[in-house]
Amino acid sequence: MNTRLFGMFLLIFAVIGAMAAMPASTNTKQAIYLNTAYSFEERAADLVSRLTPDEKQGLLGNTMTPVPRLGINKYDVWGEALHGIMGRNNNSGYTATSFPNSNAVGCTWEPDLIKREANVISDEARGFNHDLIFTLTYWSPVIEPTRDPRWGRTAETFAEDPFLVSKISSAFVQGMMGNDPKYLKTVPCGKHFIANNTEFNRHTGSSDMDMRDMREFYLRPYKALIEGDDLPSIMTAYNAVNGTPVSASKFLVDTIARRTYGMNGYVTGDCGAISDMIRGHNYAEDGPEATAMGLKTGVDSDCGGEYQTHALAALERGLITEADIDRALINMFTIRMRLGEFDPPAMVPYAGIKPFVINDPSHNDLALEIATKTPVLLKNEQVDATGDKALPLQPCNVKRIAVLGPQANKIELGDYSGPVEDHYKSTPLQGIIDFVQQNEMDIEVLFAEGGNTDRKTDFYALTDFTAKYSNGESKQYDATKYDEAADGILATERFGRFSLRGIKDGDWTAYHNIDVSNLDSITFNINVAQSGGQIEVRVSSATGNIIASQKVESSGQGGFFGNRVSIPAKVNTLGISGAQTLYFVFREPQPEETDQQTLDIAASSDVAIIFVGTDQTTGREESDRFSLVLPGNQMNLIKSVAAVNPNTIVVIQSMGMVEVEAIKNNVNIPGIIYTGYNGQAQGAAMAKILFGEVNPGGKTSVTWYKSVSDLPDFNDYTLRGGEGKNGRTYWYFNQDVSYEFGYGLSYTTFEYSNFEISKSKITPNEIVTVSVDVKNTGNVDGDEVVQVYAKTPDSPASLQRPIKRLKGFKRVTIPAGQSKTVEVEIDCADLWFWNDENNCIAYDQGKYVFEIGASSRDIKGQVEALMTGEFNLELKTVVAQSDKIVLRPGNTASTQFTASLSNDSFIDPDKATVSYKSNNPLVADIDADGEITALRPGVATIFTSVSYNGSTASSSFPVKVMPDLSPKTIKVNGKAIKGFSNNTKAYSYLLKSGSKIPVIEAEAVSADVEVEIEQAKDIPGTAVVRFVDYNTFEQNTFFINFDVPSVSDEFDQPQVGEQWQWVRENKANYTLSSPGGALSITSEKGDISEGSNNAANLLLQSANTDWSIETKLNCSRTPSQPENAGIVAYQNDDNFVKLMFRAVIKTTRQRGVQPGTIDLLIEENGIAKSIASVDLKEEIVGERYLWLRLSKTGSTYSAAYSLDGETFEDLGASDIALKDIKAGLIACDGIITQSMTSTYWFNSDTTKPDSPFKVSFDYFRIENSGK
Repeated sequence: MNTRLFGMFLLIFAVIGAMAAMPASTNTKQAIYLNTAYSFEERAADLVSRLTPDEKQGLLGNTMTPVPRLGINKYDVWGEALHGIMGRNNNSGYTATSFPNSNAVGCTWEPDLIKREANVISDEARGFNHDLIFTLTYWSPVIEPTRDPRWGRTAETFAEDPFLVSKISSAFVQGMMGNDPKYLKTVPCGKHFIANNTEFNRHTGSSDMDMRDMREFYLRPYKALIEGDDLPSIMTAYNAVNGTPVSASKFLVDTIARRTYGMNGYVTGDCGAISDMIRGHNYAEDGPEATAMGLKTGVDSDCGGEYQTHALAALERGLITEADIDRALINMFTIRMRLGEFDPPAMVPYAGIKPFVINDPSHNDLALEIATKTPVLLKNEQVDATGDKALPLQPCNVKRIAVLGPQANKIELGDYSGPVEDHYKSTPLQGIIDFVQQNEMDIEVLFAEGGNTDRKTDFYALTDFTAKYSNGESKQYDATKYDEAADGILATERFGRFSLRGIKDGDWTAYHNIDVSNLDSITFNINVAQSGGQIEVRVSSATGNIIASQKVESSGQGGFFGNRVSIPAKVNTLGISGAQTLYFVFREPQPEETDQQTLDIAASSDVAIIFVGTDQTTGREESDRFSLVLPGNQMNLIKSVAAVNPNTIVVIQSMGMVEVEAIKNNVNIPGIIYTGYNGQAQGAAMAKILFGEVNPGGKTSVTWYKSVSDLPDFNDYTLRGGEGKNGRTYWYFNQDVSYEFGYGLSYTTFEYSNFEISKSKITPNEIVTVSVDVKNTGNVDGDEVVQVYAKTPDSPASLQRPIKRLKGFKRVTIPAGQSKTVEVEIDCADLWFWNDENNCIAYDQGKYVFEIGASSRDIKGQVEALMTGEFNLELKTVVAQSDKIVLRPGNTASTQFTASLSNDSFIDPDKATVSYKSNNPLVADIDADGEITALRPGVATIFTSVSYNGSTASSSFPVKVMPDLSPKTIKVNGKAIKGFSNNTKAYSYLLKSGSKIPVIEAEAVSADVEVEIEQAKDIPGTAVVRFVDYNTFEQNTFFINFDVPSVSDEFDQPQVGEQWQWVRENKANYTLSSPGGALSITSEKGDISEGSNNAANLLLQSANTDWSIETKLNCSRTPSQPENAGIVAYQNDDNFVKLMFRAVIKTTRQRGVQPGTIDLLIEENGIAKSIASVDLKEEIVGERYLWLRLSKTGSTYSAAYSLDGETFEDLGASDIALKDIKAGLIACDGIITQSMTSTYWFNSDTTKPDSPFKVSFDYFRIENSGK
């Protein structure tokens, strides 16, 4: 090509590229944050720059407050979708599909199936959010591996192995995020970052570990999901790690998650985690300090009250900069924009998903399919009477089935579960009955519960005790300050109160040097979770003489922490005196015996199927289980039934593994099935398994230990074993187990052969394929999960490498008699270990053995490969940011960056080649040293490109340059407005009747800012002055209101005065004669909030000045949600202020009459915001009255109320600029507003009483003022 032509081609290409990079704002007349030509990050920066400091603070929490003037709706960051959408849904007529819980789906070992589930969950999420996006950020999945089965939240996570957790979580995340390259369908959140594996001390404790366990086990799922799936959110856990609360750990949140793994999204703290830094960990002094720690660490959103209360105080104290706040909000709004919240629906591919998709019948079909793939067949032996295996049930051998157990006739869904539609609920009992009937089987089904799931541990928690003496003296002791204790007893703190937790039957604590001379009694202060236990006081040892014994009773159970009671125990010293060591021995409530009727049903049946397990009283969030035995009297039930029926099948549905040795070894129990909490279709699914319509193919996702005594100390986060303790998980646990990780039987059998690997020599940079032929040698089709485990026999013993690690698996369906070649890819890059010495990932050299089998211990064959060579080191993550984000022309800012390599180490920035670029140098330029100079209003993206050792990676961040929209002057009839302030957006002039319309003049400080004036057209009327920057399409608007005095009304005439006008008048529902001397309005359907715009009998008069309005009202009855009545200052149905008396927001936890709430609400641009509210203690009915006062000064509206007409209490105030204002009264049935739905335990019920809601206003008094 001709050199000159080539040069022209390059020039043209450069110009076209520059034009393409230029946003189209100059052609669209849209604010940048609404202009889809800009990047999401640029738009978010523009939006954040327009916020006031108060608005910024209000947006830093879980409930992001609305900013009506900018079109920002209220948004709840907290959503739950662990196994279906839960709670806080706008479409109150719908309930979501409830899929099997995480511990159940972990046993499927089938990521593609879980991706289908998550796709349905995200469809339903979009259905709920079709009319208005209010929550599409979901705090799911839980990707913490199950370190210890005692953890109360094992039901919420997928497995004990980080590789299996990563693969299933990856599928879930992909299904939730959708597959659009631009927009997110929903935003999943990985939690709880990291090592939140005990509930008893999660608010106060520290998970201590070395860097190797942290990187190889606890962080591994986060690394996989962030690097592999662009996980857009993580949640910091309550706990500390190595002494530092996670929400204050810049190392974990910023250095690891963002700068090493490259997380690009938002970080939320768990609910109360920022507060825990003050009250739990004693790490921060107060709210501002905790807020600063969180924001500096990189926690963008606080689910709690610290940020939204103390951010500005932290700023004032110099603990943070405004850039720290801006950075957090930009992260949040970038996520909201990626959801399409601020874009035309036609552009967002998921906006068309409508509410009718929720709980579609096909979704129940999928829930049923998944529920048939989760069960694990643990035991299946031959039944002597028939010669057949116990399962599947053969109708020809069965004429009567006994369905027994506390789980037989209930649906157990687990934590974070919404309600289930009645017609989709399927209990095991109903599932079996339906299956028998649908298949026309001649089988009788009998039912008896026969058992319970009462707690067997932590049945009470002792806080303190008092020794009382016969001479009247007493001495109090802290029960957690014991001198000795049985293994497993824990001293915990919660809300500043210490207590003994983890109490099991026979446990004890000892207290030295307690004087028993003249000891009359001991009073125990206890939180009782289950009545019926016993405390024995013994002398000298846990088996010594008993000097007191007291049964522990309580009238209630008291939720998570039990019902607090004081229990006195009379002492008989047996002649013992002086200082003694007292032992408190704790006895569990005695389990009930199995009733004879249950045993008779079992004995008379051909097969007895016992449904047992755990429920949320056994363990859940805030509540660990300290024993792995089935709770309640379930073991008694199993043993008793098996004693009378040698064909007893046990079905365990539980939060995780339970001790099963006694069941496993009972010859009268030939069959055992396990499943986690299995969703709304659990009963129908289990029936299909029991009768063989579906062949179980699930595999255990945790190790089933023989006994809790095999486990290390619960709070020990080290994985490797040591002197006197076993290791954790199948990686390091080398003792006998009941069932190993990956175990599961089938109704058929499989034969493995032809084990091969694609390469015998490997490097860390390759993907190899392990293959095996699997033949179904049985008579029925079946699923097998082929598992591949890696071992490193050449690794030095001193390194204590894991026994083996799962590195690949595949679930396959094989017809009876057929064979399949199963290929499993192994990514050699994933074979790394953490090298403490070099602080990076590394690869052991030498032989790698890949075991291929049906479980971690049922190994069918193996292949080997020799690992040589090093990992290719390339730049992986560059993170750059400036010390300022929002600038003004002439400001400068500096750029800092870090760069990490593919082995998770960081480079020395001085050894890299760095270049900087601005995509809009006319707005903000950057020099070779990374110094940014702001030039003119607009947004720009700053790019940092880093080259190192032959590889290049880049990072970018937005900056916003602000226009100066300050007025130089605003004049009315040639005179400057007296007392003018740029912060006051409305001014009022009180004129005499007949005055001429005033003329407005205005001038801007900046010559680049346009001034636009709309003169008032009449009196009353409003002049509008706008100072507009056409680079950013920002404007500073002022309203100048003009009017003559308004007119009060005592409502003592047959009709309202001529000053009034009715909006949407309905004469049938108002009167001035009943009672006389008052205007009475009967509410009817409608409101003016949030697009309803249909309230009838809105009574208004012109009030386009400053003023104070007062009214006195009384109601025919207490308002019912969401009825309301009060004073309104009104521009139109989308812009108003309402001071109202309304119904108390309804919750599922309320009891008794709720008298009502006084609420100051503003609405701007159709977006409502509750400014302040107070709940009343007495009803406003009969002879009780309520006085409301609403005052306007400029753009500030202040509210007050009184219960006696003399003493007024201030409620709150807010700024909102209204024009052409009218004021008056309203009474309406109301609507559920967004501010109401943020209430915890919100109940959307709007059922009204039969009697009408009639509000009588005694008067409307207005006093005008103005310039």
